[in-house]
Amino acid sequence: VPLERQQEIAAVIRGYWKDGVTVPWFDLAHRFRLSQSDMEQIVALDDDRLQKRREQSARVTQLADQAFDSQHGRCEWDSVIKKLDMPLMECLGLFDASLSSVPVRSLPKIVDWLPDDFLLLKDFVQRFPDTLTADDQRLVSAFMNVKQANCAMAYSMCIRPRMKADLFELITSYHDKDMSWKDIYQQIPVFASIDRSQGAYSQFKAKRTIAVADMKRVKALVDEHG
Repeated sequence: VPLERQQEIAAVIRGYWKDGVTVPWFDLAHRFRLSQSDMEQIVALDDDRLQKRREQSARVTQLADQAFDSQHGRCEWDSVIKKLDMPLMECLGLFDASLSSVPVRSLPKIVDWLPDDFLLLKDFVQRFPDTLTADDQRLVSAFMNVKQANCAMAYSMCIRPRMKADLFELITSYHDKDMSWKDIYQQIPVFASIDRSQGAYSQFKAKRTIAVADMKRVKALVDEHG
């Protein structure tokens, strides 16, 4: 019996147990084409599988906590990978935030992300370009030690960079300090290049200028006919 089928059978039987209902073995035997003893054996094997996974999860989480870098606010996952000889994505899948003693960071705005954090996220995106499902976003959150909703926002900026108001204001403040575009890009490495950053900034500024001018015209008309 394939693993996915075993998990399905075990889940159905556990559902009856959870609800305190007698398992309709005859109906299930007809449905799954298996005897009661076969199904009971499948549940026992699945129990063993889940127990092993819980033990692995606890071990991964313990090592991740030990590898926590307080200076950067995140785990040094390379250390965990080497100790367990396990692929990064598998480690992240086993990590259990509810067992971790490490506080998860809150970075709700793109301007809250330090350059090192965003560059690390960009590198993650390039290494694992297909991590876009809801569950995979949980893995990104574990990797960065940042709340999942915050990670989803920053992740989308990696996939499709765009100028936002808070980003525009931050770049403008750097301009006011006479910082060069090269230095600004080092502080805000959101876009693919310095030229892309300049282009996005100029377009946003032009749209904002037009919007402000339109608002002034509307106000003037209202005042004139008020």
